[in-house]
Amino acid sequence: MIDRLHRGRMATRGPGHGLQHSSRAGFTLLELMIAVGLTGLLMTALYSAMKIYFDLQLDSHEEIERQQVARALLRQITRDIQSVVFVKQTAVEEEEEDTTQTTELDGNAYGESTIDPETVSTTYTSGLVGTSTDLQLFVSRPDRYLGYVSAQELTSADQRTGDLMIIRYLMASKSGGGLGSAIADREAPGAESGAIGLARVAGDLYGLSTAVETAEEYPQLSAAKLQAKEVSAIQFRYFDGIEWLEEWDSTALNDLPKAIEVTLTLRNLESASDALNADSEDPYAFPETTHRMVVPIPVAEPFVAETLL
Repeated sequence: MIDRLHRGRMATRGPGHGLQHSSRAGFTLLELMIAVGLTGLLMTALYSAMKIYFDLQLDSHEEIERQQVARALLRQITRDIQSVVFVKQTAVEEEEEDTTQTTELDGNAYGESTIDPETVSTTYTSGLVGTSTDLQLFVSRPDRYLGYVSAQELTSADQRTGDLMIIRYLMASKSGGGLGSAIADREAPGAESGAIGLARVAGDLYGLSTAVETAEEYPQLSAAKLQAKEVSAIQFRYFDGIEWLEEWDSTALNDLPKAIEVTLTLRNLESASDALNADSEDPYAFPETTHRMVVPIPVAEPFVAETLL
């Protein structure tokens, strides 16, 4: 028994060593801290890569949406501009000392013009009048259902007395006055300042001109619709055959422009809604984009350059 015990003890000794004790394998605290740190770095890199991917995806989606909005708006504006009608005056009779003098009008010469889009509807029946931010068109467009009423029966902006219509594009803005400010108050009563969006006014020529003449605001507001809150600015320019102008008056010039340039500035819908209430702009918001189109007017007379005599 004592010899068996002795042989067992000797079995645990190594050659030239004392007794060896068995130990279990494991990680030290330093190794564990290094593993946690490397895992954190890996997760941070993965999160950054995913964030960049989703940001790019959202920006691409936002850009596609803006392109669709701009395309729809420019298509509608183009259709309205190319529906304009104009009757060119060939002569003006002036009475002076009981004699009648006929004066030919030069379509390329400038006459005296006081452009006031708020009241021009009462005196114009054809052509267009516009500034750099406001365009008013006199177009001929039949009613879809041919449901015409007489002037005495006209009670709303949806009713029509004939094919002639007034179509107007302007910005609904708190900072401006007139109809644009009234539309902005209706669409965003809580906003204090800034552009609310692009507005389009469309209605019967007789009905809208009567409302403007009698200073009735309700028929004009009923005919006005906010087309897109994404639009933060709009600009028009008019080509007379030689140069681009900031204003146009068909009655004073006795002519239509050869083309109209339309430039839209768009912001994303989230920024548009936040801009109505936010005190400061979001520095990470997608920047504004501009979309431009030149619309030729088919019924305009071709440009004839002056020749030397």
